[in-house]
Amino acid sequence: MLDKDSLVVAYDYQRGEPREKLRKNQTRTAGDCIDCHQCVQVCPTGIDIRNGAQQLECTNCTACIDACNNIMDLINKPHGLIRHASENNIAQGTKFQLRGRVKALSGVLMVLLMGLTFLLVSRSNVQATVLRTPGQLFQKTDRGTITNLYNVSVINKTNHPYPITLKVLEPLGGKILLVGNEKLTLPAQGITEGVFFAELPKSALLTTNQKIRIGVFSKGQLIAETNTKFLGPAQ
Repeated sequence: MLDKDSLVVAYDYQRGEPREKLRKNQTRTAGDCIDCHQCVQVCPTGIDIRNGAQQLECTNCTACIDACNNIMDLINKPHGLIRHASENNIAQGTKFQLRGRVKALSGVLMVLLMGLTFLLVSRSNVQATVLRTPGQLFQKTDRGTITNLYNVSVINKTNHPYPITLKVLEPLGGKILLVGNEKLTLPAQGITEGVFFAELPKSALLTTNQKIRIGVFSKGQLIAETNTKFLGPAQ
């Protein structure tokens, strides 16, 4: 996962070595690291970042960077003795540059983020599933219509409850007759289930396995729809 060009929390040994304690009234010939061990004391895993950039225990919390920068302020040295850099940046004294792999991975990440954003924006707030009740055939009524029994499950993905009603959108002329409950209420972030008869006039049935479209309405507004099959007699 990492190579010598990967950006990590690193100690600039070119600038910091050799280490030496800071003493007053003494001309300093050593590196900028005064061996204060502040970077070790603030490390949550207790490692010494000066022993190498790619240590397994390093969590990249950057606490050592903040501690070292504070010490640099006290001794009037520039920040960056410990910083985000690659091994090659430290060894060659160069600045970090975007490589082809970084650009390619960034492009892939952008595509994934765009896809996720599209899914979040385009998803429906309410999702309905309607299935024919297993083992039930169609029934003929005295009015000359055909009925099928269905189970409905409606999921609410919002924080608002909905009073809902079901209607047959296609084919025209169909009706919904709820079993047991006169009304369905969809709770916030919840699910409601019910059983209903879908009733169609015989003239609306073109095949023995007709597709119908069921709409879920709340206060007269269509909030979800789904397709299912309607069984009828042979034509």
